[in-house]
Amino acid sequence: MEKTYTFSFLREQDIPELHDTFHTAFSDYMVPIKLTREDFAMKIKREGIQLTFCVGAYFGQKLVGFVLTGIGEWLGKPTAYNAGTGVVPEHRSNRLTQRIYAQMLPKLRESGIEQCLLEVIQENTAALKAYQTIGFEITRSLDCFRGPKEQLLLPSEVPKHISTKKAVKPNWGAYEEFCDIHPTWQNTKQAYKLSPDRKLVLEAYSEGELLVGYAAFFPRTGAVAQLAVQQGFRNRGVATALLQEVVHLTEAPALMVLNVDTACPDMIELMARRHLTRILGQYEMLLPL
Repeated sequence: MEKTYTFSFLREQDIPELHDTFHTAFSDYMVPIKLTREDFAMKIKREGIQLTFCVGAYFGQKLVGFVLTGIGEWLGKPTAYNAGTGVVPEHRSNRLTQRIYAQMLPKLRESGIEQCLLEVIQENTAALKAYQTIGFEITRSLDCFRGPKEQLLLPSEVPKHISTKKAVKPNWGAYEEFCDIHPTWQNTKQAYKLSPDRKLVLEAYSEGELLVGYAAFFPRTGAVAQLAVQQGFRNRGVATALLQEVVHLTEAPALMVLNVDTACPDMIELMARRHLTRILGQYEMLLPL
């Protein structure tokens, strides 16, 4: 007999139960995710999650599935970002993801949202199939990297003409000129600014005056949101100088660089040279509304 579920948009008072369900849903995930209540609150802020656009699936009175929805702009269009789809193990194979989206999409359209965006682990074939059934299409391939600080291959010396310093007022306009690709949702400057976690931007200078690179990262977790070097200054030790200082200022035992566009060979090669290991691949997917 088919189980009966109810669906509803979430509220602020649902956050404690949502956090518990998130833990249960991701406890056996391909990459287990454990977030403290503080980390979960930071995720909500950083990814622009608005609970009134998040849908929960209930079995009786118990929350057993959800889609977390961030609202913002993506490449110039009002966008709903899937910041996490979770279903507790005993309620999987009931098409809850598709049924949640059936509840959510009409409200998104009525609210002027023009597209839905998400990332999915490439090996998660069940989730990939579910999203494709809804109408999502793959837009690009992404790689995720991690490296314990003591295992990173970072020369002890960098070229003397390269210097780094903390940015007092990040120059995001200049940084954008250094980037070959557009960051994924949680790595955009908007998400970076929204995050309440402690954050730092390092700038690299050539001959002490010319800005030639930058790194935006979170010292507590070791997550590098953005890293780029001006085109004419690549392979000159700029990225190495930045990563050395990132390692020095990071409290976590490892660095993480998530969602690197595989169409950016310079960054992929840098990760390999510095012994950051590819831990998984993701697909970015888009659904026009």
